[in-house]
Amino acid sequence: MTDPSQPGTVLRFKAKPGKGEELFVLCAKLSDESAVTDKVVIARAEEAPDTLWAMEFFRSDEALAAQDADPTWDELQSQIGALMEENFTLALVRADYAHF
Repeated sequence: MTDPSQPGTVLRFKAKPGKGEELFVLCAKLSDESAVTDKVVIARAEEAPDTLWAMEFFRSDEALAAQDADPTWDELQSQIGALMEENFTLALVRADYAHF
């Protein structure tokens, strides 16, 4: 069930050429390790395997703010940035509907 009160993000990552798999593995690992992530989908465009799209939903606004304030996430963001060809695109969202 999707809870419209949960904060979420939609992200587009464009990895350096040939780094899409490494970026995917890192993003999936970080999502798995996050104590505040509730639901995550990471997808790749078939014609652009170095471009990732991620949708993440978090347990609460407070939990997301606490994670964002945690300095250990700065280092993890730096690891992601090292694999990127360009800055990621981010949209803050709330889910209105989901069907899986």
